[in-house]
Amino acid sequence: MVEEESKNRKMDELGAGPVGKGQEAVVEEKSDHEIFKMESQVLDCNICLKPLKPPIFQCEVRHVLCSLCFEKLPQKCVICCKRTDYSRCFALEQFINAIRVPCSNTKYGCDEFITQDQKETHESGCTHAPCFCPEDGCSFIGSRGSLLEHFVTKHGRLQTNLQYKKSLGISMARDMQFTLLVGEDMSIFLLTNTLTDIGNALTLVCIRPRESEPRYSSKISAVPRGAGAAGRLVFLMDPLVASSSLQGGVQLGKFFLLVPPELVDESTDELTINIRIDELTSKSQQEAVA
Repeated sequence: MVEEESKNRKMDELGAGPVGKGQEAVVEEKSDHEIFKMESQVLDCNICLKPLKPPIFQCEVRHVLCSLCFEKLPQKCVICCKRTDYSRCFALEQFINAIRVPCSNTKYGCDEFITQDQKETHESGCTHAPCFCPEDGCSFIGSRGSLLEHFVTKHGRLQTNLQYKKSLGISMARDMQFTLLVGEDMSIFLLTNTLTDIGNALTLVCIRPRESEPRYSSKISAVPRGAGAAGRLVFLMDPLVASSSLQGGVQLGKFFLLVPPELVDESTDELTINIRIDELTSKSQQEAVA
């Protein structure tokens, strides 16, 4: 009881309110720092309920609020309903600046600890954010690197390495759904083959933790192999290869190559394609968007 009252007094001095039930104080001590466990809501703004970050303000009764709410409110605390002069809460600012929280992608391999106000920024670019297996009936979720290993070991997908700015010839069974490609920088590309009544629809996606600005362009062409296909050529140039975590599965997208049945080698039931992937420069990316 005495220990709990001591904890509450400490939090009250910081303007953050008492520690609620189930919120542990010091649970481990290491050299020059201590590890705390507490409910994150304790350090939220009393008005907008978002995580507090400096500058932090407090009323005369020590109700705290963030700088954005401070700018919107008159000289009256909406918590205690009293006119007040707000002041900076430097003690709480110092406390919050000293706090480090784990990335939400810890279970996927990220070991970063960041300040609360930088958490969203870090996680928006965290390379350990999860990607999803698109195979039918598979529920695997993991980092991009572990997804590559999963494709190979669990689904027996062959990994084909490619060099940028060079054409690569690939023979694939007419009903093979996925072809796994890995670039020089270990970027993972998935060539998806969708069998339709009028041919094979091929589309390319770069597997990344989240949708982001495109970094690659591609050129895909089908090589005539079927009887009577001589002189025929189908070709696709995708100026911006889409990126995706595959959370919603593989989408056909607006750029795809439709390979007609007569281009399939009837003796092997395979189709042969040439694919080239280029890294986008800032200039080429702007031209593609325009």
